[in-house]
Amino acid sequence: MIDTELDAVTVCLYVAITAEAETRKGSAPWARRLKSLTKHSLDRVATKLSHRLHLDVYHYETAHGLSNNSNRGDIAIRMAIKQQLRNAFAPRPVAFLEVKWGELTDDRIAEINHSCDIFVIGGGGYIFINADGSVGHMLQNVEELEKIHCPVFAYGIGLNRLMHEKVCPLDGLPENARQKIRYLSKKCELISVRDSETARLFELYAGRLVALTGDPVLSYGAKAPAAPARAAHPVIGINLAAHGWRALSMLKPLLPTVIVFLKEIQRTHQVKLLYLQHHDLERPVIDFLHAEALDFELVCGPPDDLLRGYARTDFVLCQMLHACIFAAAAGKPFLNIAYDQKSIAFGKLLGVPESCLEHREVNLAVLEHMFASLFQNRTGLNMRLEARKKVLRLSQNRFAEQLVEETERRAPDFAGKDGQPGDLSYISESAGIGAIVQQAGNTGPRLH
Repeated sequence: MIDTELDAVTVCLYVAITAEAETRKGSAPWARRLKSLTKHSLDRVATKLSHRLHLDVYHYETAHGLSNNSNRGDIAIRMAIKQQLRNAFAPRPVAFLEVKWGELTDDRIAEINHSCDIFVIGGGGYIFINADGSVGHMLQNVEELEKIHCPVFAYGIGLNRLMHEKVCPLDGLPENARQKIRYLSKKCELISVRDSETARLFELYAGRLVALTGDPVLSYGAKAPAAPARAAHPVIGINLAAHGWRALSMLKPLLPTVIVFLKEIQRTHQVKLLYLQHHDLERPVIDFLHAEALDFELVCGPPDDLLRGYARTDFVLCQMLHACIFAAAAGKPFLNIAYDQKSIAFGKLLGVPESCLEHREVNLAVLEHMFASLFQNRTGLNMRLEARKKVLRLSQNRFAEQLVEETERRAPDFAGKDGQPGDLSYISESAGIGAIVQQAGNTGPRLH
């Protein structure tokens, strides 16, 4: 454990995708893979003949040996939290033990308890609520955290509520879900969240005010790219969500309208299109766009490469939440077609609620109208994004400093908790930038 000022802090980082998981390949018996190859081949033929996307996620992943560990947003969350914790603990070195969500085996827990100083639940949709109010796998099994003996922190966690079915209201959750939220709150020394909807859960069911910091990737300091040369025509970034059967069920009906719209703005605005791939399951969608004679450049790579791609754009049309977040991090306005309530919450947090549109509201006229309005006002949108990012970054930095303070306070003895110290106040988006500034600035002295 920590003995001297420069001893390393060992952090167990509990995240959706670890560095090791990124390189995992899916494996299936040859007979199952052959079946999936056949099914996917038939889907490709049906797509070509019908000019409609036919794609089965299970058979595509099985046929191509994928393991659903390619989401660049989740990968970027891990990178951002590690960077921010290293900066906050400096000059003390930080060592990380990465564990993937759902893989807290007894052996892994024993390793954490033996070697780690703190346990950090890292960002993303750790809290998932279904239409009936039941919770997803991570929250359903939240009591497994009881086996963790070192202090537990939640860092930029968020709430996911998919829109392929009716969205459950936050104030109407069943008792089982409420108990899970209360347990998570009780177990965590400090909690930061990515939006006010997540904060409201803790306020409603745990009576706790938590830190509103935004997604960790908003404050990620990627290696600064060289300023892109000014393009002759505006560059529009594109990202579509196909990273699971639920997202795909919402994308398929939208695709014909999106394709017509993109071809129309290429013709009327003389724009260049840049597709920004966030997940391996987008590849058949990209192939479909090419087959439908849509002309675009593809950017596919790790998060830093994607951020450089976003820096080249003038505006982004997207579905995935982290496409919005990458765009905002690069200072680019966006129009998000939301498949999850989290995107609506993000737009409100950034002070640009008009930049998010529910998928069921989309038609060609709506897309054309919203794009024309937002694209024309992109300079004003960018100013709002930059102002809100600045204060959220201040809040994020302060939360990281509080985490360090609490870790160093607890360093001599990790046995037993003494309450729920030091959380930042919950500030809703409607409170405005000034309230978030006050939140970040009135929570005690800084470490450095």
